[in-house]
Amino acid sequence: MQTNIVPTDGMIIREDTTFAPGTYILPSGMRVAADNLTLSGEGVLIISPKQEGVGIHNDGHSNLTLKGFSLSGFHHAVRIDNCANVNIEALTIRGTSEIEGIDTFLYLWQALEEAYGGAIFLNNVTNGTIHHCDLQHQMNGIQLYNASGITVERNNASFNSGWGVYLSNANECLIQDNQLDFCNRVYRRPESGAIRVEADAAAIVLVQSSSRSKFLRNSCLCGGDGIFIAGYSHPGGITPCNDNLFEDNDCRLSPNNAIESTFSRGNIFRRNNCSDSNYGFWMGYSWENTLEDNEINFNRKAGIAAEHAFDFTIRNNHITHNGDGVRLWTRGGAVVPYWPGHEVSHHMTLDNNLIEHNDIGLAGYTGDETTAANCHDYHVTGNVFKANRTGAFFKRVDACRVEDNTFSGSLETALHLVNKPDVKVENNIFDENVRNIINE
Repeated sequence: MQTNIVPTDGMIIREDTTFAPGTYILPSGMRVAADNLTLSGEGVLIISPKQEGVGIHNDGHSNLTLKGFSLSGFHHAVRIDNCANVNIEALTIRGTSEIEGIDTFLYLWQALEEAYGGAIFLNNVTNGTIHHCDLQHQMNGIQLYNASGITVERNNASFNSGWGVYLSNANECLIQDNQLDFCNRVYRRPESGAIRVEADAAAIVLVQSSSRSKFLRNSCLCGGDGIFIAGYSHPGGITPCNDNLFEDNDCRLSPNNAIESTFSRGNIFRRNNCSDSNYGFWMGYSWENTLEDNEINFNRKAGIAAEHAFDFTIRNNHITHNGDGVRLWTRGGAVVPYWPGHEVSHHMTLDNNLIEHNDIGLAGYTGDETTAANCHDYHVTGNVFKANRTGAFFKRVDACRVEDNTFSGSLETALHLVNKPDVKVENNIFDENVRNIINE
């Protein structure tokens, strides 16, 4: 064990080391060169005057613990490649490489060798923990490429202009109890000059088949998106992010989507707060997802919007004061290339939701009359539709059931059927609606 060691620029470390407190300018950083090391840096600040290179780099050496360091500058402050069993704790990192200006829309699928800058970068790492780190005020907090078994907990990666936590082909991870607020980006649209907060910034991002992970109790407030799951890789890769659990996350106050999950299967969204955004859930081209016990309130366009989607279960949600409470539809025209089987939306179950004070409680429709097939098999049972302008609206849909629901206090119509949709309506309660059913 080396103690009270003064770090030097480009230092190679081969044994357990405790560094002397102080501020050190080390533009070439330090490199780990052995297995089974613990590096302690309480009171140590390592600075690069440029946003280039790596502050602490480990390539190929397992069983590493880093704790207590502060770093400023560099492209990646900490980079770990090709190893197992890493513990990173109580680091403070600021000012890593960041794209300047407002004219760059982020590319979600950036290749490893072209990865954006960030505080902590793991590539091809199996089993590890990143915890109690302060990773605010840069572009990205934590980036996981080709990783598995990583626990990310109790970190603060807020106020970043890209992503709080980013996963690319990262599987079986646990992301819990992190503060990832205000991860958003100002972007100027080239065609119009309009300036918006968007550009695919988000608190949490999953791409490139990132699957079988758990995301629990994270604060994702005011993100470009709160959580963004993208299972379609530009310009045409089929890389769904499947079988993840998202539970008890706070994703409110996004100017875009509290949660966006597209082109992916088998994800479960439970007890999340997806309110006060443009959309609560945007779920295009996904299938076999479950949305249950979520708070989905005061979203401008829709609470849940699932386009070209199928085999969803939507149950026990509180869906209030949105534009559309739930929108299940097919836009019409050609589907996204490489995704056959998503021509229409079908087999969607709404069960025991409270849907109240929306413009339209449920909108189910096929949007283009030139489409060969209609959306079909929407099963709506046991819901309470209360004080919506229109309770439920159906247009050009087939084999749908509306059974055992309660429609009360609809300001215009409880149930509006257009273009002779095939909807079976049975055993519903209609109470104090201006009109109960319009069929035209």
